[in-house]
Amino acid sequence: MTGLQLESISEWFDRFVASFTGNEPEQQRNYDLKTNHTRLVQANIERLAEHLHLAAADRALASAIAICHDVGRFPQFRDYGTFNDATSTNHASLAITTLKNEGILDSIASERSSILLQAVALHNVFILPDNLDPVVARFTRLIRDADKLDIWRVLLDYCTAEPEERASAVMWGLPDTGRCSENALQEVAAGRMLQSKLLATADDFKLLQLSWVFDLNFDESFRIVAERGYIEALIGLLPAHQDCREAIEVVTNRVKTMAGRI
Repeated sequence: MTGLQLESISEWFDRFVASFTGNEPEQQRNYDLKTNHTRLVQANIERLAEHLHLAAADRALASAIAICHDVGRFPQFRDYGTFNDATSTNHASLAITTLKNEGILDSIASERSSILLQAVALHNVFILPDNLDPVVARFTRLIRDADKLDIWRVLLDYCTAEPEERASAVMWGLPDTGRCSENALQEVAAGRMLQSKLLATADDFKLLQLSWVFDLNFDESFRIVAERGYIEALIGLLPAHQDCREAIEVVTNRVKTMAGRI
């Protein structure tokens, strides 16, 4: 992908998101959240691509994937008022439909646009298929890491903001009981990523995001996690109950082990 093609996609994205406006400040905050998120995911993926010494054309493709990965969030929120795929629609599939309808990839070589579309389609799956083409797998892992690295920021910003300044769709409407559910704690304590279908409380949602450390793919991703203090900050948001301690310890041990490799 050329720099000019990337610039064209970036300019299209700005026009696309500008067409979504909320009648109320709360609605607009959710659109603004995803616009800002997209640009910060782009910055993350560019840092990862630079660390991997990708060629210029591959760096441009990685950036384009980041710009496109969440375009489905905008019609999703407009039509359903939520970012919860389970109660609305798969935002990655909606992104693919949007990109095709907009024709924004028509001028890009079919091989490169195919990589982009596959990476966007797979950026939110729970586990990647084993039989992925190695090139597709690499770009998909890049967007998955870059996405997680900013979603952690989104959650922390939400939890530390004044209630009237929060983007309402972040927590999926889960009840704030002050506890993590037993099923969620067991999964994370076993060193497994937590599936969204197991979420029962707002604290389970935080635990799910902590469990993403089991799915980071690049040393640079762990370096960024350490630099930004995400894990410590997220742990500080969890209930101070004994039943959380084992799960938290498994997460922190994973981060320490990976950080020791860097």
